[in-house]
This record gives sequence, C-alpha cells and structure tokens, in this order.
Amino acid sequence: MFLVNYSSSSESEAEEDVAESQSVKIETKKLILPKATTLLGKRKLPTQDDDDTIDDPSKHQGRIRSFKHERGNWATYVFVAIPTNLFEDLQEMCLTKLDSKCDFKMCTDLHISLSRTVILQYHFIDSFVKNLEEEFGATARLSISLSQLKVYTNAERTRTFVAIKVDDIHLARMLEILKKVDCVMLNFKLATFYEDPSFHVSILWCLGDYVDEINKQLPEIEKCIKDLLPIELNIEKLYCKSGFKEFNFELK
Repeated sequence: MFLVNYSSSSESEAEEDVAESQSVKIETKKLILPKATTLLGKRKLPTQDDDDTIDDPSKHQGRIRSFKHERGNWATYVFVAIPTNLFEDLQEMCLTKLDSKCDFKMCTDLHISLSRTVILQYHFIDSFVKNLEEEFGATARLSISLSQLKVYTNAERTRTFVAIKVDDIHLARMLEILKKVDCVMLNFKLATFYEDPSFHVSILWCLGDYVDEINKQLPEIEKCIKDLLPIELNIEKLYCKSGFKEFNFELK
C-alpha cells in the first residue's frame, strides 16, 4: 500500500507566492537595458589627431596653409599649366648657384597663376567652371616667351620663390585673359587678381623671406643661365583646379 503525502493548502500558497515573486524579478531584470557606454564604450573627446582639418606643416615640407581648411570649402585657382621638362635644366642650374643656407627646393607643379587662390563652396564649383568656359570660349591660343629671373614671396612672407617672368611684350594678351578670369571672380564675389600683375613661373622655393639676399645673387646666376633663355611656350589650354578636381578649357 502506497502512502501519498499531500501538502497543506498554506504550504501550496507559500510556494506559489515564491514562484510568482521570482517570475516578477526575472521579468524586471529583462526590462533593464544596458547603458550606452556598456555597448559603445566611453565617449572619446575629440583631439587634434582626430581632426583631419588641422594643418600639419611637417606633412608638406614645413609649408603653412594660407587659410584654414573647412569642410565644404574648396581651394580654387585658375592657371596656365607648364610642362616640367621645359624648365628642368634651368631649375638645376639655378639650384647649384644659390646660397645653400636658404635650402631651396625645386617646384614640381609648374604654372602661371591667373587668379589668387580663393575659397569656393562645393555647390558653386559647377557654375563657376561653366562661367569660365563661357569667358574662354572665344579666347585665341597664344605663344609667350620667358627670359628674366625674379624673386617673389607669398603674401604671408613665409616662403621665397625664384621665378622666371613672362616677357613684357606679351603683357597685353595676358591681361586680356586675366580680365576674363576677374570677371568670373566678381560674379561669385571672390577676390580678383593683384592690381599690378607680374606673370611668372616659380621654379624654386624655400621657407622664410630671403628676397633681399637672393636679389644680390641674381646677376651672377643670370650670367650662368643665359644660354638656356628665353624659354618659348605655346598656350593652348587654360586650367582651373578646385580641391582635387581639375578642369581644362581648350582655346581656339
């Protein structure tokens, strides 16, 4: 004969209360969400290393940005592109004759500037380029010569350039082109070119202001390079660079 032991009603009720209490605790525990820091980690404060707009002169041979970079703003300028091979011998000869303490380096992006470097917002680039295209539409090709060394500095006087200047005989034609560029700049409320333009190709550069020192050396250097001058250049295209985008305009 089997004996069955039934628990009393009070014991059953107590067990039900305990089970219900445990169930509530489990459900409550499920509703507690983890903190964001648990999932993502603590919020990292921004530093200069995280900001890709911080200017670091060590990344570009000590050169300092002329204006602060901001997202959506693109450095833009108009120019005549120059084949590097036309000036290689001239660059090397001048470099050997210049005072070594200035630490001159060869310019690799040879060009004749037709505008200042201006800030253009990204959404204006297409219309800016279209305006240039319209202005240059009837512009004829031209040939120029360059035969005089000249020393320049940038506006901040943080860099010195040895350049070869476009001969004055071509000044009128260069000014005609410049007038078209300035017209587009004014349409976009941007700075026009310098009042007394001196069209040139920078061939060497160094950090610092050494204009006076280099001007004293120019007569001797010019004697050494006289057989390399003048340099003749045919201009068949004009260019505009905005950020990493480059546009060209075929002349007639």
